[in-house]
Amino acid sequence: MNFRPFSFSSALSLATCAALATSAARAQSAFTPTSDSNNREVIHLDTLVVSSTTDPRSVFDLAQGASALTGSELRMREAATLGETLSATPGINSTYYGPGASRPIIRGLGGDRVRMLDNGIGSLDASNVSPDHNTAIEPLLVDRIEVLRGPSALLYGSSAVGGVVNVVDNRIPTAPSANLLNGRAEVRFDTAANERTGVVAVNGGNNTLGVEVQGLRTITDDFSIPGVAQIGPDAPADQPSGTLPSSAISTKSGSAGLSYFWTGGFIGAAASEYDTHYGVPTGDEPSTSIDMRQRRLDLRAETNQPFAFFKGTRARFGLADYEHSELTGASQINTTFHNKAYEGRFELLQQELGRFSGVIGWQTSRSDFSAVGEEVVTPASVTMNNALFASEEFKVSDKLRLQYGARFEHQEIKLGEVDPALPAFPGWSPTSGERRVQNAPSFSGGLVWYPANNYSVGFSLSQTARPPVAQELFSNGPHGGTAAYEVGTSALGNERSTGVDLTVRRRAGRITGELALFANRFSNYVFEEQLPADTIENPNNPDALTTYQFVARDAVFYGAEAEVTAHLIDTPATQVHLEVNGDYVHAQEITDHEPLPRTPPLRLGAALRWQHAAWSASLDYRHVFRQDRVGILETETGGYSLIGAEAAYSLRWSGATYELFARGSNLADAEARVHTSFLKDFAPLPGRNFTFGLRAMF
Repeated sequence: MNFRPFSFSSALSLATCAALATSAARAQSAFTPTSDSNNREVIHLDTLVVSSTTDPRSVFDLAQGASALTGSELRMREAATLGETLSATPGINSTYYGPGASRPIIRGLGGDRVRMLDNGIGSLDASNVSPDHNTAIEPLLVDRIEVLRGPSALLYGSSAVGGVVNVVDNRIPTAPSANLLNGRAEVRFDTAANERTGVVAVNGGNNTLGVEVQGLRTITDDFSIPGVAQIGPDAPADQPSGTLPSSAISTKSGSAGLSYFWTGGFIGAAASEYDTHYGVPTGDEPSTSIDMRQRRLDLRAETNQPFAFFKGTRARFGLADYEHSELTGASQINTTFHNKAYEGRFELLQQELGRFSGVIGWQTSRSDFSAVGEEVVTPASVTMNNALFASEEFKVSDKLRLQYGARFEHQEIKLGEVDPALPAFPGWSPTSGERRVQNAPSFSGGLVWYPANNYSVGFSLSQTARPPVAQELFSNGPHGGTAAYEVGTSALGNERSTGVDLTVRRRAGRITGELALFANRFSNYVFEEQLPADTIENPNNPDALTTYQFVARDAVFYGAEAEVTAHLIDTPATQVHLEVNGDYVHAQEITDHEPLPRTPPLRLGAALRWQHAAWSASLDYRHVFRQDRVGILETETGGYSLIGAEAAYSLRWSGATYELFARGSNLADAEARVHTSFLKDFAPLPGRNFTFGLRAMF
C-alpha cells in the first residue's frame, strides 16, 4: 500500500516548536521534577460528565451508568481509533475492523444504537453505516471522552438507545484564557507499526477573545502480529507470518477556532478537517484501503442571562462534507461514498422552581447520503430528523432525586433512484422516490438514592423507539470493505426496547468503585444475519461474497459490569492503587433462543498503579474468555490474555512541563481475535508493541 510520504523530523518540529519557543521566552534557570498529583483522579466517580444532564453532573450523581476519561487516564489509553481507546473500559468493546477503523460497542450494542458525539453534536460521518468506516474523530486531539451506558435517547436521539460517546475538546474556546498563550505538544513512535506521530494544540486570548489551533500528523506501516492473519479452512497456505497485510494508516487532522466572550455568555466557531487513509485487512488480493476526508464547520453559543422561566440557553450547530473512497490496490477507486450533513440543537435551561429543574429542547438533522462506483450498496437517500425533548429532575430530599423525561422524534427518508436490475431478495421491495415517514416516542424515569455518606444507588427505566435507517431498509449490493453482500428488509418497523439499569457506587474510603446490572428487551431488534450460500441466485455478486440480510427479531440483552479500586497507599507523596474490573453480556433471540452474533465475551482485568513525586508506573492484565455462544453460521473465538505496562517521568523546565513516557502492550505477544469484529478470522490485534514519546505542556 502506497501512502503519502512523511518525515518524522517534520512531525517533531510541528509538535515541539510552539512549546520550545514559549519556554525559551520564559527562560528560567530552574530544572526541577514535578508531580502530576494535583491533576490525578483517584476517585473517578467525582469526575464531571457534561453531556449527561442539563448541567455538569458527577458520575456519582447519575441514575445510569457513566464514565469519563480525562487527564492521565486518557493519555494512558490513547490509541489510533476511538473504539480501541475505549475498549478496555468496563461495558465497552470495539468493532475492530483492523487498526484503522474501530467504533465503540456499549453493552453489546453498536452501529446505529450508539450515538457518537463531537462536543455534543453528531460526528456527521458514515461510521454507523458499516464497521469498516472509521469515525471522523481524532482521539489524540481530545481533552476528555464521556460515555453514557444504556438508553440516552431523550437528550440525543433514537440512535442513542445503547448509549452515548461524547468527545470533548477546546477547538471552540468556551471560557476566557488565563494566559496570553497556552498549549501542549506531543511526539511518539512505536515498534509494532513504526508509528510516527506529532500533535500540537495552542490556545490563548484575553477576557474578550479566545483562539485555539490544533494539528496532528500520524503515519504507520503494516502492523506486526503473532503468527498469520487469516485462519480457518479458507486461509491461504502461503500467507506471510508476523505481519497484518493492508493495515497501515496515514492521518492528518487540524482545526482553528475563535470565540467572543461577554459577561452573560459566549459565541464561537471552528473549522476543522480530518483526512485518513487506512488499510482494510480483509485478506483480499489486491489489497483494499479507504481514503476518507471530512471538512466541518461548528458553531456554538451559550448565555446565562435569566429570562421568563429560564436561566439560560445553549445552541450548537455542525455542518460537514464527508467523503470516502474504497480503493483496490494503490489507487483504483471502486466506490466513493458522500454524506453532506448537518445537525443542530437548541436548549432552554429552566430556572429552579422549588425542587424542580430541567431542560427542554429541539434537535434537527439532515443527511444526504449517496455512493457512486462499482459497489453501490445502498441507493442514494436523504434522511431528515426533527425532535422535541424534555428532561426534568425533582429533588424529593437530600437523599433522593427523581429524574424523568420524554422525547418525540419524527424521521423522514426520501429514497433516490433504485436500479431495477438488482436481484429481488425476499423482503426487499423499495421503489424509486419512495418516502418513509416514522415517528418515535421515547420515555424514561429514574432515581438517585444516597443511603449513606459517600454511597449512591442509581436506577433507571426507559422505553425507547428507533426508526430503521436507510441502510437497514434499502441495501442491496456488494461491499468490498466488509467482504459481504448486504441486503436490507423494506418492511422493517420501529425497533422498540424497554431497559432497566441499577448502579451502586462508593466514592470515598479505602475501597471505591461501582457495580452495574442491566437488562434490555427489544421488539423487532434489527441485526445482520448471515444467509446460506444458496439463498438466491445473485448475478450481482460475482465474487461470491458472504450474504448478510438485515432482519428483525425479538431479543433480550442483560449483563453486568464492575470496577473497584483498592487504595493501598494514598499519601501526598506516594499513591498505590489496585483496580479490578470486569463485564459480561448475554444476548439472544427470544423466539428461537439463539445467541445473537458478535456478542462480547466475558472479560476480567486488574491493574496496579503507582505514583511517587515525578514518577508513575502501572501494570495491567486483562483476560478475554472464549466465546462459544455464537449466532447461526458464526465462528467461535478463543480466549486470550493481554498484559501491559507503562512508566512516565515528569519534569518542569523553563516554564513548561515535560513528560517522558514508555508503554508496552500485549507483552506476551498473544494471538487475540476480537469476537465483536467482522474480521475476527482475518485480523488479530497487534502483537507485542512498545510506544515511546514526549509530551510538553506550557
